[in-house]
Formats: sequence, structure tokens, C-alpha cells
Amino acid sequence: MHAKRILPPLLLALGGLVSTVGAVESEDQVRHQLEVETTGGKVKLRLLVENRGETTIYVPREVAAGDELTGPRFELREVKGGKAGAPLAYTGMMVKRAALSAADFQAVAPHTMHMNTIDITPTYAFRKGAGNYEVRYDGPWLLDTTQLDAVRHSPAAPVRFSFTAR
Repeated sequence: MHAKRILPPLLLALGGLVSTVGAVESEDQVRHQLEVETTGGKVKLRLLVENRGETTIYVPREVAAGDELTGPRFELREVKGGKAGAPLAYTGMMVKRAALSAADFQAVAPHTMHMNTIDITPTYAFRKGAGNYEVRYDGPWLLDTTQLDAVRHSPAAPVRFSFTAR
């Protein structure tokens, strides 16, 4: 008799737990990763977008397929004493644009990875000489380009790197 009273609430609680885990899994369908290469006096940032889900996702075309930035898409900071300091100034081109449209997004098919490399050397104020830096990316993406206000985020893990600017 006691088990009959406890079992229904227990099943409801477990059902809530399962649905919560399912929600986390759906948000985990997109993974952004940054890699930095500092050779030849340049800082090249490689962005990898992995779609682990069952549906196509859409990421900003500028960082997914472009070769130069038109605004501060990444957060860069100089690292001193093991701590990230103030943000580096964005010194690149600034383009005033109309509102984003579906054409501003790159499709990434289910179960695929998309990669693009951008030279960010001229677009951020790296200090002259040797320096240590950290780069972050918020990882915006969409499930549907007809719902441009439904942006989701899956931030990339921050990456630290050394660079000697001339």
C-alpha cells in the first residue's frame, strides 16, 4: 500500500529529470572550438563548428566562411600574471549593416564539422613585442533562419597563446 502512494510521485520526479537531461543534450548539439596559429608574424584563428544534432544549424557566415572581420566578433585580452586583463581594442574594419538576414548565415549539416581560418592580426591591437593573450568566442547559432531572434550560444573554451608583434 505504501509503495502505491510513493511510486507515482517518484515516476513524475524521474520524468522531470529525464526531460531536463534531454534539454541539456539538445543544447549540446553544437560545439565551437578555437585554435590559434602564430607563425610568420600573424595570428590566425581557426574556428571549428561541430553539429552533433539531427538537424541543420546556421552560424554567422562572416566567421564561418569569411577571410576578414567587419566588427569585433571575438574577445581578446592580454594575459599578465596568469590573469586575463582588459580587452584588446578592435582596430579592424567596422561595417554598418542592415539587420541580419538568412543570407548572413552558413548552414552546417547534421553530424558534420565546419572549419574556417581568419587572420586577426590587423583587426586587434596586439601590443608591440612579446605578449600572452586569451581569445574567447560566444558561439552564436540558429536552428532556423526564419527565426533570427532565436539565437542560441555554445561558447568555445578560451584559448591562450603567445605572440610577438612587430
